[in-house]
Formats: sequence, C-alpha cells, structure tokens
Amino acid sequence: MEEILQKIDKAKHIEIVLESEFLTAASALYTHVLRLHKKVSLVCRDKNIGLKYSFLPWFEKIKSSVSSSADLSIVFLYSSLELYKYFKINNIKINPKMATALYAGILEESHGFMDNSFNGMNFATVGELIECGADYKLCNKFIIKRTTLSVLRLKALMLKDMILLNSAKAAIFSVCESDLKSTGASFDDAKEIMNEAFGLEYVEIAILLNSDAQNEVIKLKVKEI
Repeated sequence: MEEILQKIDKAKHIEIVLESEFLTAASALYTHVLRLHKKVSLVCRDKNIGLKYSFLPWFEKIKSSVSSSADLSIVFLYSSLELYKYFKINNIKINPKMATALYAGILEESHGFMDNSFNGMNFATVGELIECGADYKLCNKFIIKRTTLSVLRLKALMLKDMILLNSAKAAIFSVCESDLKSTGASFDDAKEIMNEAFGLEYVEIAILLNSDAQNEVIKLKVKEI
C-alpha cells in the first residue's frame, strides 16, 4: 500500500479497479485522490453492484469499463481496516466521506462487529472514524438493517435446499443461474446468505456450490471459534 500511495503522488490520472467486496475502502481512497486534485476513476468489474452500497460517497461515479487514458491503474484488494491503518501511518487526514466509507467497510467485513477476531483495538478504530464524521447511522441502516426482496427470495431457496453432511457439521448450499434470474439476486448475495448456517451451533463449515458448473465450489467458509 505504501508503494501505491507513492505512485499516486506521481500520477496524473489514476484508475482504481476493484470487485464490489472492496468498494467501501476503494471509495475512501477515491476521496483521498480527489483531494490531491488529480483525475481519478472508480471501476467496478462486477456486473451487478448491490444497492446496499448506494449510500457510499461517489457511488454514482462508478464505471464498468477501464480507461485507456489512465497512467496508473490500481487493482484494489485492501480491506477498510488495512486502508485506515495506512492513512493513519502516513498522517493522511480522514474527512467525513472517507470516514463513512471506512466505517461501512469495517462494519461489513466484521459482520456487524460480530467476528471473533474483532477486538478492542478495532472498536477503538471505529470510535475514531465516528469522531472523524462517519455517518454510522446511515451505514448501519444500509449494511446491517436493509435488505431487498431478491435477497429474501434467494435466501428462502437456499435454506430450503440446504444439505447437512458429516454429522451436520458441514452445510452445503447450491445455486444456479436460474435461481439468480428467478429471484433477481446475485452470487455475492448467495455468499452472504450462506453465513446463516453458522447460526446452527453444530455447523462448522459452509460450502456454496454452482450447480451449473458441475458443483464447482464458489466459496468455502469455516466457522470462527
């Protein structure tokens, strides 16, 4: 990340390319680059970006294709917590837009601050972001409380067809394109829904399969202890 910040200082037109899972942190970096009075583009490679991100600063500026005029293209693969640490180490001031994006990212990445790895230092970081102007109520509304009809429909399908194996320690989910078409949801939504299995005390692993691709594993997740 240090090297990226140095390259940004030298570039005139920066392009931030990402998958939607990194959108919150990328939005914060986009704001920082704008403050440097440089031309910057935000490019998301996912076809469908969840509306839960629509509250983020610069959401309406997101593009779907790369530009040939950018002299620096950054493939962004950093979490919001990582980016926050780099900002702090480099004495980069965090404004309310950046704070809101970073808070939203940490909220989502930690599944509502519920991950076992989320500790007191992380909570201190969240407090600092709120002091910087993070609109935490807006973030909570969109990231935690808000859902869509398409997600609810896909959740009903996935939970109905969920299979428990290995003495009910493994939860197997399967989705296909027709499921996504009929519900209007996405594979990213399915990846979030599979976490529901960990609400069962005995489930230790959740696996999401693509039934259109000979049950190829889309995502495998182990329950945190």
